[in-house]
Amino acid sequence: MQLPETLNLRSKLTPPADTARISLRRIERREWQLWFVAILVTLILLFGLMAFILPGLGLHEAGFSFLLLPPVVRGLVALVLIFDIYSIYQQLQIHRMRNRLLEREELFRLISENAADMIAVVDMEGRRLYNSLAYQKILGYSPEELKKSSSLDQIHPEDLEGVKAAAAEARRTGIGKNLEYRIRHKDGTWRVLESTSSVIGNAKGEPEKLVIVNRDVTERKRASEALRLSEISFRSVIENAPYGIYRAHASGKLLLVNPALQKMLGYGSNAELLQVNLASDVYGDPLEHRKSIELFASQKDFTDVEVEWKRKDSTPIRVRCTGRIVNDASQDEAYFEVFAEDVTEKWVLERQLRMAHKMEAVGRLSGGIAHDFNNLLGVIIGYSQVLKRALQAGTPVFEHADEIEKAGQRAAVLTRQLLAFSRQQVLAPAVLNLNSLISEMEKMLPRLIGEDIELAITLDPAIGRVKADQGQIGQVLMNLAVNARDAMPQGGKVVIATANAKMDEAYTRHRPGSKVGDYVMLSVTDTGSGIDSETLAHIFEPFFTTKQQGKGTGLGLATVYGVVKQSGGYIWVDSVVGKGTSFEVFLPRIDEPVSAIEPAAPAPGTFRGAETVLLVEDADALRKLTHTLLEQNGYRVLAAANGAEALQLAQQKPERIDLLLTDVIMPGLNGRALAERFELLQPGIRVLYMSGYTDAAIVDHGVFESGTYLLHKPFSEESLIRKVREVLDVEKVAPPIPDKPFILTGT
Repeated sequence: MQLPETLNLRSKLTPPADTARISLRRIERREWQLWFVAILVTLILLFGLMAFILPGLGLHEAGFSFLLLPPVVRGLVALVLIFDIYSIYQQLQIHRMRNRLLEREELFRLISENAADMIAVVDMEGRRLYNSLAYQKILGYSPEELKKSSSLDQIHPEDLEGVKAAAAEARRTGIGKNLEYRIRHKDGTWRVLESTSSVIGNAKGEPEKLVIVNRDVTERKRASEALRLSEISFRSVIENAPYGIYRAHASGKLLLVNPALQKMLGYGSNAELLQVNLASDVYGDPLEHRKSIELFASQKDFTDVEVEWKRKDSTPIRVRCTGRIVNDASQDEAYFEVFAEDVTEKWVLERQLRMAHKMEAVGRLSGGIAHDFNNLLGVIIGYSQVLKRALQAGTPVFEHADEIEKAGQRAAVLTRQLLAFSRQQVLAPAVLNLNSLISEMEKMLPRLIGEDIELAITLDPAIGRVKADQGQIGQVLMNLAVNARDAMPQGGKVVIATANAKMDEAYTRHRPGSKVGDYVMLSVTDTGSGIDSETLAHIFEPFFTTKQQGKGTGLGLATVYGVVKQSGGYIWVDSVVGKGTSFEVFLPRIDEPVSAIEPAAPAPGTFRGAETVLLVEDADALRKLTHTLLEQNGYRVLAAANGAEALQLAQQKPERIDLLLTDVIMPGLNGRALAERFELLQPGIRVLYMSGYTDAAIVDHGVFESGTYLLHKPFSEESLIRKVREVLDVEKVAPPIPDKPFILTGT
């Protein structure tokens, strides 16, 4: 049992070429043996023939000589010798040709066995004549298995017809065809082959065999498909990306752009965009492009670099760039791959948000300053009036006191403007028709703006109504008209218009501070010099002015801003340098009838009185002045520096207090909480508040509550005594008693 297995193993290990070579050598030895036997036989026959002929010729008597032989015999001997020599030569040639053939077969074997491609020879019917060993390496079939099957058996059913058609065409035309098809592996999987065939003809030139070279391209197909899908995915990402993507040389030449960049820059197509140059057509300034390229080149990867671009229509946009520099050996020069995000809207919103925060902070500061100034101005104005009353008119000292009072009044106007900006003034809202308000001011406006400026008023008769303080809205209109006049020193045109407006989410998304809703718009447009973007960012700031020193306070537009905001509205500015500016004021539209104007109450004959007034004021100088003015007009005054002292004083004095005159914001107990305490102690007590600005304790969001009386600081003697008399003489109406005291602390 061991011997056959060993022989079988050796046969498997012996290369086919060695076996063929051994067989050939065995055949050659047999052929040589046969040739030698043939030569020997011919020589024996020759010698036998000569032995028979020579005695008859009698040559033995004269001695043997080849030359003495008859020509026929000599020819016969020569012929036999030539035949033998030729036979040997022929055998040598055959041996040489066989060696060459064997070498070629060996070369073919080496090529076919070591080639990565599969080589096969089939007849025109598809029967396998030869298969290289690569078939076994690639498909798993041994040569014996392949010989038992047709070349069509392992082809995928969907590709079979194509292979048969290619074979039929080769039979018909004698020209092989290149094609691609699937073939089944021995393990049942399918491999993709790329096939190239050549036709071998017979002696008549007719197709007889096909030499087929098959290459396994399965992995290449998979890689190609993966690459195709990857490219599709990448292209989809690029084309559908929300950000602009481009590839460009440092010179500004665009190599690749995506649709988002095309839309961002406002071009009709990618092809059109590829024709422009970044440096000259996209960047706002070529110098900025050069600086950007230097920055990009200095970093392998760059992130969040903001630059100024312009659209096709020259509209400036703010773009944030992130990308990298690519040094590609296939390119003559490096290029940049950049993601570009349009952050214009975000940048504007951030800038406006910073502006809003700054305005809010400045407003709080201004309100606090105005409150403290009002206390000081109240003392200055009050004592200047006391001095004037004690002095004789026309004297220098009287004039000095009068100038002090005038200066105090001018300062009081400035503080009121500060309060308007900080949205801390008291409004008396009423339902208004802006058309009526503008019509009432129509005669006054031309005198305000000057004769060299044309005034045009365009009023929409269908506008709705708004709820606002009529005096403050009139102030807004005058301030905007004056601002328009100052922008046109050489004359021009001012257009005042009204219209209904509706703000939707798309509008408010781009304009921070605005809210969705229905509005009435008041616009003031001029044809002046316009406002540049840098100045536009500061126009609503208090004390900001572009006028020469001493020509303006810088509070006109700040007052407009404060009044509009406190009225629940919104203001927007559009300006183009050299063409003009348009201010648009939006006030919430309401469905209420216009408020009737109440006739002014007749002035009483005298403001003097004899009632008891409890004065509560934390500013010593102002408390002392107010105490003096009230006593000089006949009132009995009890004075306290704070709420706790006032309550203690009321408990110590048995008489009834007719009027509580209190500051709003004080240390400890504020004015509103103090009034509620006194309402519990003395129901129906009259209350008059004093304040330099409003407070949430008495004013709901800056709007005066019905039945609440407020004396604005700074006040004159006349306004103080008139207001005290007015509150004391009003018909007594008991206000509701709160469930619990309302206590706020503040300074």
